[in-house]
Amino acid sequence: MSRVLYVSQYFVSADQPGGVRHWQHTRALARAGHEVTVVSSYVQHKEREIPERYRGRKIVREREDGIDMVRTYATPDYGVDMRSRGLNYLTFAFWSMLAAARSSSPDVVVASSPTLPAAAAAAELARLRGARFILEVRDLWPESILAMNLDAPSWAISAAARMARHCYGRADRIIALTEGIRDGLLDAGVPAGRIHLITNGVDLDIASDPQPVQIAGDDFVAMYVGAHGTYNALHTVLGAAELLRDGPGVSFVLVGGGDQKDRLVEDAERRGLGNVQFIDAVPKREVPSWLARADACLLPYQDVPLFAGALPNKTFDYLGAGKPIVAAAPDGELTRLVREVDCGIAIAPEDPQAMADAVTRLAADPAQARAMGERGMRHAREHYDRAKLAQRFVAVVESVA
Repeated sequence: MSRVLYVSQYFVSADQPGGVRHWQHTRALARAGHEVTVVSSYVQHKEREIPERYRGRKIVREREDGIDMVRTYATPDYGVDMRSRGLNYLTFAFWSMLAAARSSSPDVVVASSPTLPAAAAAAELARLRGARFILEVRDLWPESILAMNLDAPSWAISAAARMARHCYGRADRIIALTEGIRDGLLDAGVPAGRIHLITNGVDLDIASDPQPVQIAGDDFVAMYVGAHGTYNALHTVLGAAELLRDGPGVSFVLVGGGDQKDRLVEDAERRGLGNVQFIDAVPKREVPSWLARADACLLPYQDVPLFAGALPNKTFDYLGAGKPIVAAAPDGELTRLVREVDCGIAIAPEDPQAMADAVTRLAADPAQARAMGERGMRHAREHYDRAKLAQRFVAVVESVA
């Protein structure tokens, strides 16, 4: 069996907030008999702080779920500006590669973007160690910088483009999370035979029979669970809530954390939105219990063409919970899924009135809403079982080992 070094700045288990894709994939590698070492940061971008047990320590080695974990320092002041974000990425790249250099020589190095400096450093480490290199692309760079309208100097955009090309050129295999990312890789000149599409999926093993959380009242609950960040157009949700504020029976519940949360909370208070409730980020294991209380789930995105190729992890959480989805996104992968499976309502992005109308429609016809959710659940279980997707990931690793 092979020694696999897996580099991802953000790595969380089911007992922490966030997506558990890396956790599931590395556990699958370990179960298949491979020796797995994960290099990640103990500074998570949702919390943006150094946990007490890691303070004063730059590299910490632990053992979790049969996997050697190496957690490193990265600057905790991660924000929406390019300076703090870039410093966060670069410090992780430095400490992660120092930690990796002290680890056993790997047969395969796997690196996951969007932290591109660390992926580029991992590609170079693989070259120096004579290891095969697999790149997982979760965001396209520099396209994501441009789409987010970040105040990035031209040299930073050029540097991101060069790092991306370097990683693409070094990779023996590239894993794309969505069809849109795969198309972007093809446009960048990556041969189709080196690209493998492995989407996010439904975590059937985390909670099979969740008990709904208690929310006061018996309102129809439109819920969002996920990051409160730059990508997520949660101002659309607040706009819809304002339109429905004086109507009966609809509450909006937003669960999660992120760099935009404080601003959103202040905005909701300023508007006097008593029908909006903010909940702090919860561990992945608790997400099914929150979704069990939802009557519909919200997926708002910015009106940016790049997001037509997005299919975020929360989509699969919603599908697995059997809830209808209100997808407010540019026409593309997400809206196509919702329409083809008939598991919700696809609307234009950043349109509060359209979101309010969609939520009202679902609240007025609970039977239709339940039927949509059930169709989504059946489709997800058939096509997006995370355990099966993890086995596909293992097969990609073993194809180069």
